[in-house]
Amino acid sequence: MSEKRFPSPVRVLSPNSSLIVSTAWEAVEYLKKWPSKRGRDYRIARQHCLDALDGLRSPRAAQASFVTAAKTAGLLI
Repeated sequence: MSEKRFPSPVRVLSPNSSLIVSTAWEAVEYLKKWPSKRGRDYRIARQHCLDALDGLRSPRAAQASFVTAAKTAGLLI
């Protein structure tokens, strides 16, 4: 599996600090430990990031979904 880099890094809150997410893989790992309610935006972001890893979606589209989910959850810095 090749690295699917986001066009620009995304800074999100983590339980003890903040975290910079730069790839679809890092986003999936963060989504596994999602520190907020897992609603519709979360599910879409997770699927889009997994699709990006499989080459079915662009990293830019995965990043957009990830940012939307983080913003909705109040985790975007």
